[in-house]
Amino acid sequence: MSNTEPITYARIAEVLTGLGMITREHGQSVLADAVGYANEPITRRYDIASALESFGVAVSIHSDDVDFADEHYEWLLNEAAALTGGQVTVSNYRFEKVNPDDEDCGLGTMHFACNGKPFSFSIEQESNDYLDMGAAQASIEALRPEGGPREFRCVVQEGRQLDDDIMVLATAEQREGLRQHLGITFQRPWR
Repeated sequence: MSNTEPITYARIAEVLTGLGMITREHGQSVLADAVGYANEPITRRYDIASALESFGVAVSIHSDDVDFADEHYEWLLNEAAALTGGQVTVSNYRFEKVNPDDEDCGLGTMHFACNGKPFSFSIEQESNDYLDMGAAQASIEALRPEGGPREFRCVVQEGRQLDDDIMVLATAEQREGLRQHLGITFQRPWR
């Protein structure tokens, strides 16, 4: 698995399988769905990281308008928890707005439980149309499967254009493999 080969969906499937992040059968299933472009080179690093979502090892935090962010966080947490194969469950989600009478208010506190353990995160987004990216990252990082080495980390974005944040569920060794073979690097944990 050298990193001199063009990066394609087929190459990503090979790397993820080799790192033990997916099964060969799952990789083949994703490639069957991507048959029209599975062997097309992917040149932009963000697009490489974004492709990890198709393989079920990542979730993206949407940086554009999400309409009701206070409701979107719950969906996002459940999407991330689903990647753990049942090792993590999210429950008791609620969002306490600073101004509950203002539908557009994005300030408040997000509360939820991860496997029964309570968490809360301060949300400092002026509008309810956009996510607080830092709070979203930190809350997803809290969804660490108990007793295991996998954890969510955010992919480092390159360049001036800011895209959605991609959160990948992997071990430290798998993250190193993604760096070596696909050029994907990761931020330090938010918290």
